[in-house]
Amino acid sequence: MKEDKENTRPIEKIMEIKCEDTEKTEKPKPEKKEAMTKIIIRRLPPSITKEELEDQLQPLPEVDYLEFFSNDSSMYPHVFARAYINFKNQEDIVLFRDRFDGYVFIDNRGQEYPAIVEFAPFQKIAKKRSKKKDAKSGTIDEDNPST
Repeated sequence: MKEDKENTRPIEKIMEIKCEDTEKTEKPKPEKKEAMTKIIIRRLPPSITKEELEDQLQPLPEVDYLEFFSNDSSMYPHVFARAYINFKNQEDIVLFRDRFDGYVFIDNRGQEYPAIVEFAPFQKIAKKRSKKKDAKSGTIDEDNPST
């Protein structure tokens, strides 16, 4: 039987690969354990405004971030407002939680809304984006029709 060169397997060559047992001295990455300072207040009344909330939270400890989100009616029946607060001092969080976790907010119709205070799942603070002015805004009068 004639061997067909195309259909035959090449002869296997045994190769030795030598690896030296050198231990790599990798330094474990230090875990960044930053103190959790951002909290969220959930289940606020749907009709509450940011100003009303700030009035009810007074006296508020020193904060560097307060973001308020009004209710979203598309999420019915969960139409609550919420607020994110980032404290400068971690000790203030415990005092704030003791005071406002379970605090009953009353809306303008007299309905009661017990609030829930907990650490925010995402601890970073949103960056304030500056809105750039559109360079072409208001330039319709400057267009020259080619006639």
